Amino acid sequence: MSDKILLQHKVVIENRASMSVAGVIRVVSYDENRIVLRTDYGTLIITGRGLMAGEISSTNNTMKLTGNIDTLQYKGARDKRESILSRLTR
Repeated sequence: MSDKILLQHKVVIENRASMSVAGVIRVVSYDENRIVLRTDYGTLIITGRGLMAGEISSTNNTMKLTGNIDTLQYKGARDKRESILSRLTR
């Protein structure tokens, strides 16, 4: 297991119209239908319509966006610690 300190990751969605994300390492890409963000917990893909990036802060690793939010999807790496459920079912 890595001793890397992970950024706190938090997603807050309000009425599917606005969203704030903490723990953003970088913005990979964005347009009005899709925003792709890199976090310590994997790549976060946000899809919707009329998506607009609001505040982006590299100092506190946060991003705010607005628009009609349809889906959130994580892909790729995340903390590989074993879950409690997998340990209990051995």
